Amino acid sequence: MIIVRSRALSRRRFLRGTVAGGLGCAVGLPLLDAMLDRHGTALATGEPLPLRLGSWMFGNGCPPEEWTPAEVGPNWTPKGCMSAFADPIIKPYVSVISGTDLGIGFGDHITSRAVAFSGATTGAQQGQADAATPLPSLDQLAADVLGASTSFRSVELGVSKASYMGAGNDEFSVAMRDGQLLPAEFSPLSLFNRLFLGFQPDTRVLDTRLGVIDAVRADAQELQARLGAADRQRLEAHLQGLSELQTRLQSEPPTCSPPVAPVDPQDNGANEPLSARSQLLCDVLAQALACDLVRVFSMRFNQSISDTVVWEAGITEGLHTITHDPSKRAMYVSAVAFSMEQLAYLLGALAAIPEGEGNVLDRCAIYCSSDLADGQTHTVSDYPVIVAGRAGGALRSGDHIATGGKKTSVVPLTLLQAVGVPTTMFGDATYGSSEPLAELLA
Repeated sequence: MIIVRSRALSRRRFLRGTVAGGLGCAVGLPLLDAMLDRHGTALATGEPLPLRLGSWMFGNGCPPEEWTPAEVGPNWTPKGCMSAFADPIIKPYVSVISGTDLGIGFGDHITSRAVAFSGATTGAQQGQADAATPLPSLDQLAADVLGASTSFRSVELGVSKASYMGAGNDEFSVAMRDGQLLPAEFSPLSLFNRLFLGFQPDTRVLDTRLGVIDAVRADAQELQARLGAADRQRLEAHLQGLSELQTRLQSEPPTCSPPVAPVDPQDNGANEPLSARSQLLCDVLAQALACDLVRVFSMRFNQSISDTVVWEAGITEGLHTITHDPSKRAMYVSAVAFSMEQLAYLLGALAAIPEGEGNVLDRCAIYCSSDLADGQTHTVSDYPVIVAGRAGGALRSGDHIATGGKKTSVVPLTLLQAVGVPTTMFGDATYGSSEPLAELLA
């Protein structure tokens, strides 16, 4: 019996075709699924996936005895103020930076806010609209670079409108530029309309991959005619897997998709809708970051000196008032813990959005701090600082790093450098830093 063998195939054999526009395509048989991984590691243009920077401020400081972890390193245990970060999904992304010092002696809310977020101060102690700094805040420095190629340079958000001693509303963010605080957006619906009205998701990556699948089928048919029965069976099984991949790609929702337009929450009597407003803003923000409409943001939960009533934590008095009553220390802890719950919600929303080989939070660097260390004593040493995200692998995460008295400005400098902002200095010569925090870098 004579056996007729099919022509041998090189291991470098590809299925080839032509996609729209006359571009040739080639798909290697063994690695087909990997080559068509819809999440990839780069944008359709070949550029690396975007990095983002954000800041989160909570006013009036915190009780340090319920903030700073007892353990240094990755096995730190969240205390009362940071209990929300015990979530096993969130904690690996959160680093606590303890022991830093603003270097201004006594904190007066306005001056210390300026140094914590811009690394400089004019020493002014006027109203809250005055940023009290000649330099931009870290988010605005990042926006000059990261915001140059996005539809929106940056977004500035706010949750509580409460001002000092309940005297009217505070409409400002924690973003600082040209000596002023920039206005904050408090309406989730307005934020949605600003970012997403008229927006259409970019489907070029998906369209191209589906086009490749269609284009290689003709080449597969030609190849089948040259194969023996066993090899034809193997190729048919492979093509069946390709068809299943096509079905999956077509059925999966895109990573970048507009959120449903939110309905602005209303005040509950005299009580602000703190958690509802915060979480709706975070939902819109998370999708805007995923869709690369914006790469820089600031979120101000409550303002400096504000008497926000954190009623959802069972508190009926203003936060600033509580901080100066030693008998209400437990309320103070609960109020700070509530604001950290809202930050944890944002981190969870970002971690839930796939991107590349990880998720959106993997490519964020988020700086969280306040306008004081301990609001009762107006201290500015052992400053409360949290860093969340990994900046695309440039930052370590999940650690408690004890700095031993370094300037607080070392942290914003590290984050700016981690996301590719070409700066060798954050802040001025008095309060700024020129060396990054090595322990925070991967």
